[in-house]
Amino acid sequence: MEKLDEIELKVLEAIINENKTQFPFLVSHLSLLKVKSRESTGLGRYTNFEYIQEVSYHDVNTALASKNKLYINNLNFELAYEILISNGKILYLEIVTNGNEEWYGNVDSFTFN
Repeated sequence: MEKLDEIELKVLEAIINENKTQFPFLVSHLSLLKVKSRESTGLGRYTNFEYIQEVSYHDVNTALASKNKLYINNLNFELAYEILISNGKILYLEIVTNGNEEWYGNVDSFTFN
């Protein structure tokens, strides 16, 4: 298991903070997440998570995002992102390009606000 990289951490923090009124339990999940795997699609990447300890069950199955804008160096357009939650657990983070730009998940620098 790997630690979250900087972009994963910033995006997760933004999504969790923006949705904490409706899903307050997610705040405690951030410190319990580890990267299970990263998969590149050519237009983005999936970061699959696992937990370092069990969390309480919540009957929540949804996808969440934030209003913050994400830009990665060398790409012309803003990227889209979301997390998938199943049974109250964050399964993965998806970050994808908008447009026809190829991107294999590498991040040298990014802007997120």
